[in-house]
Amino acid sequence: MELQDYLRTNGLEQLVETYHINAVTHQQYPNLVCLKYSMMDSPMSQVVVRQSRGIIFDRANDWEIVAYPYDKFFNYGEGRAATIDWASARVYEKLDGSLMTLYFYDGKWQVASSGTPDGTGNLRGYDFNLAELFWRVWAELDYQLPTDTEHCYVFELVTQYNQIIVIPDRDRLVLHGARNIKNLAESEPQIWVDKYGWERVATYPLTNEREIKAAANLLNPIATEGYVVCDRHFNRVKVKSPQYVAIQHLMGGFCSLRLTKIIIANEGEEFLVYFPEWTDLYRQMKEIYQALIPEIEANWERYKDVPVQKDFALAIKDLPYPSILFALRGGKIKSVREALNDEPVHKIIEKILVADRSIKSQIKAILDTQ
Repeated sequence: MELQDYLRTNGLEQLVETYHINAVTHQQYPNLVCLKYSMMDSPMSQVVVRQSRGIIFDRANDWEIVAYPYDKFFNYGEGRAATIDWASARVYEKLDGSLMTLYFYDGKWQVASSGTPDGTGNLRGYDFNLAELFWRVWAELDYQLPTDTEHCYVFELVTQYNQIIVIPDRDRLVLHGARNIKNLAESEPQIWVDKYGWERVATYPLTNEREIKAAANLLNPIATEGYVVCDRHFNRVKVKSPQYVAIQHLMGGFCSLRLTKIIIANEGEEFLVYFPEWTDLYRQMKEIYQALIPEIEANWERYKDVPVQKDFALAIKDLPYPSILFALRGGKIKSVREALNDEPVHKIIEKILVADRSIKSQIKAILDTQ
């Protein structure tokens, strides 16, 4: 595969630096590395980026693949969405939980999340992690471990503890994929459900784009997120409930700050699939944003070596983002892009993006029609 070839030729450090991939090592087995793209910074046009979606490599063994869930797949209607063979396509429920991969290593079964090889990512507000929650639910459901150790198995963990929008009625571990890690071939989940008795993701008798989009429009977003379409070649696209996407993006009420966050997080392509009326405004604001970041970086390079703090403050006082430059000078952040993770910075950027009266009036006009 392309990602494995890249690692063998160029190494992990170059991959991380070039494509902004997050690399997380296993706490018990530091030779195992989980790769996950950055929604904000990674170029999704690159195959090696799309393949970096929870895949785990053994760097001590010539980058052997240890676990491999799915490549990134896109919303139906997005520019990079896969072409689906509708004659063979199946329509599955898109579950609103945490993707977890069960894989075999060092003589025992391990579990990974999409961002960590050992599932050690914290659950906000709780004193246990995703792996601990996974095994707790596994035991509650009295699931049996598989005997086919050359496969990894991809589940959705659905509980009240990792709830996103859909309100779960019970704890669930739902199988929706499996892959042979030797030849990388995927297989239908039904094969493994029949063998091990696990819950399989629900399927629906929908046969074409029109039917699926019509059905998605009728979904209750508190009950289900949408659909995943998968054909016999295992090409996939997502079709989300527009109401679900609305809740996801518009929590707390839509405003220019929310649109700013969508721009910063590089989530615009999905957002515009469901809300095309924002397209022109989004593009205008993104153009300003794309010019703003190098401007901030250039001003930091210009003023960072001013020796006296008072002189530094006077030099940047008329800029619309002095707090970012002060944070850089004080060592609180290492780069302008790191600052983009902070809520106060989002508000600063929002003010800059909507300073133009025409942008403000466009936002008001759209909101007045909704």
